[in-house]
Amino acid sequence: MFISFCRNTARFIGIETNKTSHFERLISGITAFVALLSVFYFSSVFLSLPDSFLVVSSIGASAVLLFAVPHGAFSQPWPFFAGHMISAFIGIVFYKTFGASFTIGAVAVGTSIIVMHYLRCLHPPGGSTALSCVLGGSSLHAMGYEFLLYPLLLNLLMMLLLAFLINNSFYWRRYPSFLNTSIQNEHHEKHWFELEDLYGVLEKEDVFIDASAEELMHIYNAARASAKTRHKSFISRLPSKVRRSSIRIRRGR
Repeated sequence: MFISFCRNTARFIGIETNKTSHFERLISGITAFVALLSVFYFSSVFLSLPDSFLVVSSIGASAVLLFAVPHGAFSQPWPFFAGHMISAFIGIVFYKTFGASFTIGAVAVGTSIIVMHYLRCLHPPGGSTALSCVLGGSSLHAMGYEFLLYPLLLNLLMMLLLAFLINNSFYWRRYPSFLNTSIQNEHHEKHWFELEDLYGVLEKEDVFIDASAEELMHIYNAARASAKTRHKSFISRLPSKVRRSSIRIRRGR
C-alpha cells in the first residue's frame, strides 16, 4: 500500500522514471560544460560581462537539451537554431519599438512561442533569448541587429558543431536523430500501426511532446521485441505438455 502510494505520488509530481547509466549522465554533464565554456568565450568578446552572462544563461538551457536529450524533438538542429534566432529577432524588434520593460519582455516571449509553433521550431530556451534581448544591458542593446550575427550566430554554430561531434562519438547518441540508423531501418517493416497513425493521434489530441514520431515508433518496436524475447524464454522453461498446449492456444487465436 505504502509503496503504491509513493509510486503514484512520484508519477503525479512528474519524477523522471527513465533509468540511464552513470556513464551517460557523466557524458551529459561534461559535454554541456565544454559547450558552455565556448559560448561564454565568444560572448565575452563582443559583450560586457553581465550581458555575456545573459546570453550564456539562455543558451545554457539549450545545452541540457543538446547534450542530455540529443534525440528529443526540442534538441534537433532546426528548433535549436531557428528557435534562438527568431526569438532574438523578435526581442530586438520589441525593444527598439517599445523600449525595455517586463511587460514588453513578456509580450516578446509570448510572441516568440507563437511564431516558433507555426514555424515548427519550438525551442523552450528561445523564450529566454527573447527576454534577454528586451531586458539586456547597454552593450547588448547597443549592438542592435548585429547581435544576431555575433555573438548569437557564432554561439549557435559552435553549439551545433560540438553537439554533432561529441554526440556522434558514441554510437547510441546519434545527432541529429535522423542519423539513428536503428530508427531508419524500421521504416520498411510491417507494423500494426504506422507513423501516420502516431502523427494522427498527436494532432487529434492537440499535444506537443519532446519526442518525434519516429522515436516513439522505435521505442514501441524495441519494447515489442523485448516482450517477444521474454515470452519465448518463459515458454521454453515450461514443461513440454504445457508448452504444446500454449502453442495450440495461440494458433487457435
